[in-house]
Amino acid sequence: MITRLSPRHLLLATGLTLLLGACSASAPAPTAVPNGPATPPSAASAPAAVAGTSPAPVSGSGDSDASCTLVTKDAVGQATGFPIAATSGAAGICYFQNTDPSKYLVVWVFGNQAAMAAMLQIEDSSEHVAGLGDDAFWSGAGGILFVRKGDHGVEFQDPDFVFTPDTNTAPRDALVTLARTALPNL
Repeated sequence: MITRLSPRHLLLATGLTLLLGACSASAPAPTAVPNGPATPPSAASAPAAVAGTSPAPVSGSGDSDASCTLVTKDAVGQATGFPIAATSGAAGICYFQNTDPSKYLVVWVFGNQAAMAAMLQIEDSSEHVAGLGDDAFWSGAGGILFVRKGDHGVEFQDPDFVFTPDTNTAPRDALVTLARTALPNL
C-alpha cells in the first residue's frame, strides 16, 4: 500500500533526508522543492547568518560561523546527553558532533523572514512553546525546536529526538533550555 505524504510531511521528510545526507557526504546535497526541480544549494538559498552579531565563540572550536557561536559545546552536550568533540559550520548552519558520528545536533540560524518561511510551514502541525522568543514551536516528528526573535530565527535539531512521543517532554525541555541560552546571542 502506498501512502501519500502531505506537503508538510514531505517538506519535513525532505529536510531530514538532506540533513542526514549532509552529515555523511562531503559535497552539498541538492535541495528538493516539492513539485519543483532539485537544485544545488547556493548562498542565495542558504539560511542567512545573523549579520552584526558577535557572541563569544564556542569554547575550543575555532569555528566563527554565527550558528556555532550561539551556544557553547558544554551547553549542547548537556542538552543532548553526549559530549561534543567538534563543531563545523558555514552559511548559518553548525554541526555539534560527538566522537560517534551518529550523534550530533544541528543549529540553523535564519537572518530574515524569507529564509525561515519554509520552516514556518510546519508550525501548524507542531506544538507551540510559550514564553520562548517571539514565537517558538516543537516538532517531535522532526526532533526540532524552532524559535523566532524579531526577524531572526534559530532551529535546533537532534536526530536522536526524531519521532519523540508527545508524552516524553524531556527532549523538548532540553532544547528549550538550550534555546534560552542562545536567545541573547541571536
